[in-house]
Amino acid sequence: MAGRQSTRSRQTRLQAEELSILCEQIALILRSGLPLHDGVEALCDNYRHTKLAERFQALSDEVLASGSVYRGMVAAGIFPRYLAGMANIGERAGELDTVMDGLSLYYQREAKIRRAVINAVTYPLVLIAMMAVLIAVLITRVLPIFEGVFLSLGLDTAASPWVATGMGLGKAVLIAAVGLIALVLALLLTMRLDRSMRVRALVFRVFSPLGRIERRIAASRFASVMAMMLRSGFPLDESLQLVGGVVGTPDVAQKVDECRAAMAEGLSFPEAVEKLGIFDTLHCRMIRVGFQMGR
Repeated sequence: MAGRQSTRSRQTRLQAEELSILCEQIALILRSGLPLHDGVEALCDNYRHTKLAERFQALSDEVLASGSVYRGMVAAGIFPRYLAGMANIGERAGELDTVMDGLSLYYQREAKIRRAVINAVTYPLVLIAMMAVLIAVLITRVLPIFEGVFLSLGLDTAASPWVATGMGLGKAVLIAAVGLIALVLALLLTMRLDRSMRVRALVFRVFSPLGRIERRIAASRFASVMAMMLRSGFPLDESLQLVGGVVGTPDVAQKVDECRAAMAEGLSFPEAVEKLGIFDTLHCRMIRVGFQMGR
């Protein structure tokens, strides 16, 4: 049953553009003064005659029952874990409208980046495919003609090393082109099947500069969520427990858990953060100063 639900969730997954619009609409509902359920119900009516109708009905029903957008998103089962986690944090911090505005911009940027990546990948992929077809034609049609000409003249193919070399290089390039196309298609298919976190982890492990960028993004998420939670009066341990689910990378999430464990053993928050290397030295000093000043 769980596997069937997971498959169905993948098939009805919302795109980044839709998530951006949805977050913007929820923020408008929260600011308008409308009862939350009435606004969400009106929002869900837009999907009544689509394949997502059942999922949005689950969202509406759960918001009516619990008054929680976060629980509604979990019940619907079509929203990314990061979005649901941030909705939970926004609700508990009393800043759900601000969080939804930020998420709207976040998914808008993600949609632009995804379009740019697709455009950047598609054009070279088409050129490589055309090159592979051309090389295949040369190997299977053109070069055998030259080989036949040499044989008709009484020359062995070994006497024409340029033909043998050309065929060898052509086959090598053809194999490389087909392999590259297969790799790109496999990556796109894996991303489509909602295993993007595994793919990203593999890519960032192979290309360390990308891994550093991802860790900095995770540290930025950690800082922004912690600032919001502490500003709302949440205890440090509870804030760390919530932030671990939205940092986005398993490495940083593990460091957050280790940070909680270190604090339980008696270390202060700045000491635990500095020990685990979540931030660089300058930012650790700023955290230490802010902690000592109670800010």
